Amino acid sequence: MKEQTQQGILKTLVNVSRFLLACVFIFSGFVKANDPFGTVFKLQDYVHAFGLMGLPFFTLVIAAVGLAFLEFSLGIHLLFGMSRGAIARITVLFMGIMTLLTAYIFAFNPVSDCGCFGDVLVLSNGQTFLKNIVLLAAAIINQRYHHLYIKIVGNNTQWLVTTFCSIYIVAYSIFCIYALPVLDMSPYKIGTDLKAHDLKTANFYATDARTDDDITDSIVFHRGYTFLLVIPNLRHADEGCIDLVNEAYEYAADNGYAFYCLTGSADPEDWEYWSDHTGAEYKYSLSDEQELKTVVRASPGLLLLKDGVIINKWSNYQLPDEYILTDRLENLEISQLAEAETHQKVLNILTYFILPLLAFVLIDRIGSGFVMYRHWKRKSKHLLKENDEEETCSDKRGPILPVA
Repeated sequence: MKEQTQQGILKTLVNVSRFLLACVFIFSGFVKANDPFGTVFKLQDYVHAFGLMGLPFFTLVIAAVGLAFLEFSLGIHLLFGMSRGAIARITVLFMGIMTLLTAYIFAFNPVSDCGCFGDVLVLSNGQTFLKNIVLLAAAIINQRYHHLYIKIVGNNTQWLVTTFCSIYIVAYSIFCIYALPVLDMSPYKIGTDLKAHDLKTANFYATDARTDDDITDSIVFHRGYTFLLVIPNLRHADEGCIDLVNEAYEYAADNGYAFYCLTGSADPEDWEYWSDHTGAEYKYSLSDEQELKTVVRASPGLLLLKDGVIINKWSNYQLPDEYILTDRLENLEISQLAEAETHQKVLNILTYFILPLLAFVLIDRIGSGFVMYRHWKRKSKHLLKENDEEETCSDKRGPILPVA
């Protein structure tokens, strides 16, 4: 009895540790997939801190998507108890590396925070190090006793869960690169009133590039519509969308709307470079490059303000064209603030992800139940056959006569 109790306690500990790891990995992987460029910018901080200059931007994008995929996949495998041995070993290796990395960051402080959970949950370097120590201990327990996992799906259904989750997280990452984060957790999400925003705290400002005059209030307190073209670095911006940018500027000029180009590039040579390569006719306003990367996860990115309130945002892949800008903004749908609430977006994401997973689990359970039924039926037939044979043998032997 004592041994059974100890085994039960150990099994509970292993599965609690496993589900803890699963939840953290799924959450961390999803947050990174929701904001790939946020992860890229954090990776750039690491690259600069460790002196690994010269890495192509596209390499960092692939690394960001790959990291989201790795963490999310580990979490899903741990949650469903799939490939137990291999996943347990990979988890220990991954957490070992991350713990050593965060120990170094905690000791020498090369970056302000690890960026593990993006803008959703910012942890100090000390908190991150302690978190990873706990997760490493949980990973070691799982690696030692992974045979005690409670499996949620059988071997025949694992490939369905793995394939679906892999496609989902990669596709979601690509969509968020194309169309901006679905869940915008930044201080500049749609619906934010910049007039009520603590702009000193947020480090948002704008100065005229030529005169150095502060024009922040002119943007924030402007009555009516304002376009903000955001280009953190003119040398590294996407020039493939420039025709649409110029069309938006001409549309604003023709209809009397304010238009500002905010950039972190303070060198006049950068302004000349961008103007020569793109034919830009708009003036430049200077702002903090890092803050502009928070304003919109695109370069260029476009914002539409009304009375200082952010009512729409576009990435460089989704800029409005001549087929959208067909009338004054007052008469267009893009000028209406109709952004879904965050909780509704979360519900939609969970619906499109959880329901297929539940379907796979249900299929697996039905299949397992059918296999058990067939096994029970064969066993029942075998027992009936044995009973029939025993009765037949008894009849052939005839009655047993008493001994005189």
